Amino acid sequence: MNKNHVKTIGIKDESRKDAYLEYINQVDGLKDILNRDFDEWSNFDSWESISVQQWIFSRALDVFRGKKIDIKCDCCEYIDLIPNDFEIIKKEKCYGKKSAYIIEKIVDEIELAKARRERDGTYSA
Repeated sequence: MNKNHVKTIGIKDESRKDAYLEYINQVDGLKDILNRDFDEWSNFDSWESISVQQWIFSRALDVFRGKKIDIKCDCCEYIDLIPNDFEIIKKEKCYGKKSAYIIEKIVDEIELAKARRERDGTYSA
């Protein structure tokens, strides 16, 4: 996946012209999940909110299909980079960066499942 497909932008940042703009504050329950400890919020399968899971998964499918997404957080004025380092994201407070991380993680899983299906027709390792 091209890591430039998901970008987090702050309140004062402009969205890219070729990207779909998504607002964190419009996803009921997402912030509650992202406020938890890393071990909880990073375990997508354990989320109780199906609607929040569907929102994240839909964004991941969009990225998988080649769309660019800008995620506008409401906690930062400007955002320069999305942390790719596990230790940095573990300590991150920004809802947008956390959302981008989990979306990228789901895209990676979709790509892995696709590769496995194409290899032998199953999802087995």
